[in-house]
Amino acid sequence: MMGEVTPPQPSSFAVTLDTAIDETGLSLERLQHHLAARGVRLSRSALSYWRRGRSQPEREKSLVAVTHLESVLGLAPGTLTSQLGPRAPRGRWLGEPACRIERRRLWPQLRAVSGQLKPPPDGQLSFWSVHDRMVLDEHGRERALQVRMVAEATVDGVDRLMTYYQADSSLTTPPAYRIARPARPGQVCLDPETGMVAGELRLERPLALGEVTVVEFEIRFADGSRIDHYHRRFTRPVAEYVCQVQFGPRVPARIRSFEQRGLGGPEHPSRPVSVGAAHVATLAARDVRPGIRGIGWRW
Repeated sequence: MMGEVTPPQPSSFAVTLDTAIDETGLSLERLQHHLAARGVRLSRSALSYWRRGRSQPEREKSLVAVTHLESVLGLAPGTLTSQLGPRAPRGRWLGEPACRIERRRLWPQLRAVSGQLKPPPDGQLSFWSVHDRMVLDEHGRERALQVRMVAEATVDGVDRLMTYYQADSSLTTPPAYRIARPARPGQVCLDPETGMVAGELRLERPLALGEVTVVEFEIRFADGSRIDHYHRRFTRPVAEYVCQVQFGPRVPARIRSFEQRGLGGPEHPSRPVSVGAAHVATLAARDVRPGIRGIGWRW
């Protein structure tokens, strides 16, 4: 069987630079200004090409600029320079890096807990597939979220996976990680007012660049609320996504799938979702673009 041909992926340097810029919220113009204040002249197009993986710094002046970029972006010395490989071959770069949405745009409430948790830059893991299963009780309240992910490291030394959950209302008790393999639960931070929960899963060992792992975990909700939808927010593309909702004895009158480009944005045309004898609604999608995919219902 012939294997699928995929375009080249951005280097780890490009991934780290791109996510670091996203995390600071600085525009390329502001980066230019900060660099100029340090006596470094760098064009906006060069910065854009570096973060997209279309080229990488090679000349001595460019390498000096990278060391200043590390300081401006708040990165440890060597974070970027250590990821610069051999000189790139000349000629047109044929692949285009995957599109993405900044994490802070899909998780605006994350800022309230990120100071405690200090999440790593987004994009250190590329997800081949994600499978969510939301379990509801007889009153339609969230009881457990079961997740299975197949992930590939895009940089060397990835040792943790971040999880985010946004409740529809305030939470008084953080959810508990009951299962995590091959990982162990780390720090969990809760902002009771907004219902934002951020947690980390510590992998059993650091992953090397290109290494693939399968992570499974379950989150249990002590004071879950009655909900009418479940969705996942994707900052980057995913080849396969499966979303399942396990209802209790009572099944909603209308169930549909939905897709949004961003929070508060218009919903793309939805499709009815059927429920079998096991009271499980399933949405399965391939080549999921950055944005929001999920299932909604009316009781």
